Amino acid sequence: MILPRLALRNVLRNRRRTVLTLLVVIAGFMALSLAGGFMAQTFDALSQAAIRGGIGHIQLLNQNALEGDEGQSLEFAIPDGEALAARLRTDPAVAEVLPRIQFMGLLSNGPKSVAFLGTGVDPVREPQYMAVLDSLKDGAKAKGGAGSHWLSNATGSRDVILGVGLAKSLGASVGSSLTLMSTNKDGGLNALDVEVVGLQDQGLRELNERVLTVSLDTAASLVDAGPARSRLSILLKHPGDTAKELPRIQALVGRDAQALPWYELASFYKQVKLLYLAIFGFMGLVLFLVVLLATANTLLMSVMERVREFGTLRAMGLQAQQLTTLLQWEGALLGLCGSGLGLLLTLIFRLAVNALHLQMPAPPGTSHGYELNIHFVPMVYLGVFIGLQLTLQFSALLPGLKAAKLRIVEALRHV
Repeated sequence: MILPRLALRNVLRNRRRTVLTLLVVIAGFMALSLAGGFMAQTFDALSQAAIRGGIGHIQLLNQNALEGDEGQSLEFAIPDGEALAARLRTDPAVAEVLPRIQFMGLLSNGPKSVAFLGTGVDPVREPQYMAVLDSLKDGAKAKGGAGSHWLSNATGSRDVILGVGLAKSLGASVGSSLTLMSTNKDGGLNALDVEVVGLQDQGLRELNERVLTVSLDTAASLVDAGPARSRLSILLKHPGDTAKELPRIQALVGRDAQALPWYELASFYKQVKLLYLAIFGFMGLVLFLVVLLATANTLLMSVMERVREFGTLRAMGLQAQQLTTLLQWEGALLGLCGSGLGLLLTLIFRLAVNALHLQMPAPPGTSHGYELNIHFVPMVYLGVFIGLQLTLQFSALLPGLKAAKLRIVEALRHV
């Protein structure tokens, strides 16, 4: 126990040098921990946006759907999608299955026609599990003074919800009557008159200029779908079991469809995650190098100023290896104290920033910003602590080796 006690006394004795080193360690800990919390918020928000934006936890689709473009609507569909959805709803791990019909065509107000990407959804189940209501925007007041609302489930209803950009390009608003035109599964052209009941902001300008949503009945009638469905979005009761449930779901559906997890289909999520990991990984490397150089310089200066002290310790029987261990203990104490203070300040700073409800600017390609909320991620704090501790141990190695090479006689005569 003598070496830890000596290390503690040396750390407390050189207060100015200790304080400067601790400030470097604290700054490094706070920067990396806060960056990790921000990354966790970003990844969580992107994953929830992908899952609740229509993908679900697991999505079933025709095995040929990802290999090429459809020549006509539902060319690569699940033939009896409704029956498969009903069968999956009885599975104990499944919370809900949402069938979808995806189709393309032209939307016309008479004088002008615009290409669209349409999705047919269940008007009742969709709002219960997806964030469709969150994206609805108040449009111009329609007949009866009502603003934007969700699709009706009434039989024979021909409601449509337009992306705000698509509505703007046609001069449409809530209450406007438009015509949907698309090809059916046999390649024939079909058309339906629809009424705009809502405007939708998907967050991406390109989507807002092309997307529209109708009920499954409307989409099935337009493209003559019958029981066929483009995709089935599966919501699990326990989202964390996605990877575990995937092979079981695939075995359950057999060759009827291919099961894919949400993180393979959410390309935007994958791209942003790789980008953030590269940025913050580089930032982390720079911070670790700063901590390494600062602490190595501090401990090296400590060795140069304590040559006679080390000579005395060697003369009293302390081995050369023990001198190296002594400096390793000093590095460990600096890392422990710096990380502890850094953790405390990180938690305080995180609470203060989250309480301010700061609004971040809209990311590139999106139409609105988001609230900054730095997440509490214990594994990030543990990883930063271990990384800084290893850095300090490594930075103490060179000064320790230098101290171990000192000759007792020369060290005692050192001025």
